[in-house]
Formats: sequence, structure tokens, C-alpha cells
Amino acid sequence: MAFFGYKDIDKLSGVDLAIYRFIVEHDEQIPYMRVRELARGAHVSNSSVMRFIRKIGYDSFPEFKVSLRSETPIQKPDDPGIQFVQPSAFPADITKIIRLAAQLMVNADNIVFVGIGASAALGEYASRQTSSLGFNSYVVKDPFYPLLPQLRNTSNNVLVAVSVSGQTTELVEMLNDFVNNPEVNIISITSNLESTIARMSRYALTYRATEERIHQYYDLTSQVPCLYIIEALLRELRHQEVVQHRFE
Repeated sequence: MAFFGYKDIDKLSGVDLAIYRFIVEHDEQIPYMRVRELARGAHVSNSSVMRFIRKIGYDSFPEFKVSLRSETPIQKPDDPGIQFVQPSAFPADITKIIRLAAQLMVNADNIVFVGIGASAALGEYASRQTSSLGFNSYVVKDPFYPLLPQLRNTSNNVLVAVSVSGQTTELVEMLNDFVNNPEVNIISITSNLESTIARMSRYALTYRATEERIHQYYDLTSQVPCLYIIEALLRELRHQEVVQHRFE
């Protein structure tokens, strides 16, 4: 039984939810608490805590604490200093790949950024900036959005997939509809060159970043290297657009 993987949250009562939220917010302290301390913090009774513990599959509070401790990673002290991105965070040929990716984009009829979660937020920023440069660009943040029907009668499209892991199942399934489509080119921005999404792409813009998660499911991996690539891509896109117009 895994506490953070508990799937029946919708079946919990209001009291149970109060206990659940308190545990999630104080997961590092819970293994050192007593039942009454947890109950006081969640503003419930001791018996409510014990009913909750049994409801989620544990025979006793000590058993629950041992299980929770095994699920909670050891946290390193936060470094208050600014985390600068070094050139070593990018492959040696990143500038060349950015230039090639921009060539695809500058001639595209549609530029669609796709991503989920924090990556979607970066895709939204990139799309807005791309639109400001005069390109037809938008972002898709919902992996179940009917993008295939929307692009069915269009040509010369570029999909820019933003994904830290490059393995997001829903994003892979969306891109799979376009891998063999001659009217769609896929560009990816990811920290994993060997990932599924990178291998599906014509050009993979990659960077190195240490994955960091809390509560196992919340991704706090730095998106700064990704933003560096997006900014470089926008500058190159602007440069190629100016050069192209100069010779028209």
C-alpha cells in the first residue's frame, strides 16, 4: 500500500480529507508524530485518525509511519544562491540544431507548441512570443485536445513538444498521430536525448537537468535550461525572418 498512490480520494469523507491534506503537507514530520499530534494538527479526533489509517489499508499507525517514511525521499538543504546555467548544460551542437529547427519554423504555416503542466506554461510563453513575431502559432495544453482533426486539411505544420522527461505517455500518444505525416514536422525540447519524444522528433533540442521531485509526484525540476533554449530559438527565428525578407 502506498499513501501517495492512494486512488480512492473521492471516497473520503470531509474529515478524512482534512487528515489526508495535513499528512501531504507535513509528510516529513508525520513519521515522528504521535496519533494525538496528527489529530491536533488536522483538527480532528484521535479516533478519526485511526479510522482513516485503517480505511487506506494499514493495520496500525506505526505501520503507516514506516510505510510513509519509505515513500518520502531525503530532502537536501536548499541552496539559497542563484543557480546559473552553464554551457555544459547543453550539447556542443545545440546552436546548429536550433538554427535548423528555426528554418523549419520560419517557413511553417502553423506552429503548435504542446506540453503538459509546467512544460505547457513554457509552451504558452513560447507561443505568445512566436505570435508576436508574426507567425501563426498557438499552444495545446490538453493532451486529449483533438489536434489531429484540426490539422487534417492543413499543410506545412511544425509541432514543438516541450517535455522534461520526454516520456510523458499522453504526449507520446498525441505525437504518435503525426510521426508519419509528411505535412507535420516535430521538434522537441527535452532533457533526455534518448527519450521516446526525442526519437520521434526531426530535431531534438536537449539540455541536462537533475530531476527533482517532492511527494514523489510533484516535479520541481528546473525549467531554466528549457527557457534558455526557447529564448535562443526565438532569437534565431527572428533573425531568419529578417534575413528572408531582406532578399525577397
